[in-house]
Amino acid sequence: MTTQGWDDDDAILREVATALREVEHVAGPVRAAGEAAYTWRGIDEELELASLAYDSLLDVGPAVRATAVDGGRTLLFTGPSASVQVEHDSGMVVGQLIPPGPGRLTVEGGDGYRAEWEVDEVGCFSFRPPAAEPVRLRVRADSVELVTDWISF
Repeated sequence: MTTQGWDDDDAILREVATALREVEHVAGPVRAAGEAAYTWRGIDEELELASLAYDSLLDVGPAVRATAVDGGRTLLFTGPSASVQVEHDSGMVVGQLIPPGPGRLTVEGGDGYRAEWEVDEVGCFSFRPPAAEPVRLRVRADSVELVTDWISF
């Protein structure tokens, strides 16, 4: 490609089109990987983002902070139409969806971990998170579809 004649967008697009026509064949695995990446480009767009609103580890004061670590950890994620409260203690996470309702919880790990659990009719769930891996929670229940921020337990 040359850099001459790039005074406008049309000239740049003509150069790109010429360069792309010169590529005769893309290997099958490369094409499949590209198509898969393109397919996943907007997978989270339909989900509501629930941001971290409360973390008991961040409570003010050294006495409270020590209690939160010794007695477990409470987190609250809030979104525009729903919230998820979770408590982590002794390697287990228990939580509740607000407003309550039955559905599915998917726990996704930053290193590829993925597991699903049922959310019961009152919005409660429990799971054992992967060790030393950040996770986020995806909840699909009735009219609620949300995903939380990433968090490490």
